[in-house]
Amino acid sequence: MALQLLKDGKTFAEINSDEPKICFLHGWGRSSNDFSKISNKFESIAIDLPGFGKSEEPQNSMNPKEYAEHLINLIPDTVQVLVGHSFGGKIAVHMSFIREYKNLVLIGAPLIRKNPQRNLSFRLSIYKFLNSLNLFSDKSVEKYKNKYGSEDYKNAEGVMRDTLVKTVNEDLSQLLPKINTKVNLIWGENDTVIPLSIGEEANTKIKESKLTIIKNEGHNMLKSKPDEIIRELKEL
Repeated sequence: MALQLLKDGKTFAEINSDEPKICFLHGWGRSSNDFSKISNKFESIAIDLPGFGKSEEPQNSMNPKEYAEHLINLIPDTVQVLVGHSFGGKIAVHMSFIREYKNLVLIGAPLIRKNPQRNLSFRLSIYKFLNSLNLFSDKSVEKYKNKYGSEDYKNAEGVMRDTLVKTVNEDLSQLLPKINTKVNLIWGENDTVIPLSIGEEANTKIKESKLTIIKNEGHNMLKSKPDEIIRELKEL
């Protein structure tokens, strides 16, 4: 099915129904195509998030809450379930505080921030401070970022790089206990991007949640184990 342009004139989505019941939100650096083996089993809308796939980049950097506030106006009121993978899971949580949904399905989502690179962040803050005093060049700061930053960071530029920083720095620990929607957490047993321990901790914080662990799978399981996810969605 061809991508359709949504009413903001900038965002594209795969829509297979006049009254979609499920909205799929993909991860960082990905697109709606990640859900191609899943979305066609349901009346659904799968969005290319702003800055990804065919959708235009936002004019200014956005945090996950701002993504949620933008998308909520583009998604039909018929949607009852939000399915968010990774970055899309963070957005889905924020959307659930704007509009009531029947279920959230969060797949390998970075809900709780762990910062093993605290020393690197501290050093970067010092370099930025020295840069503000003209004691450390812009080029040197950028070189440090490119040397120690993640692959996602290295591949992002401009507005999207700033958006990534906002996303990575956000911790939803305080919001999780306030979620009033039923939540299904789905995690790959061998996820090294967002470890299973994050899903286990989130499961203890959310009032009404269920954790499903997909054996022998990592972070990107949408195309390798679609049947597992389809099964969970059909049981909602």
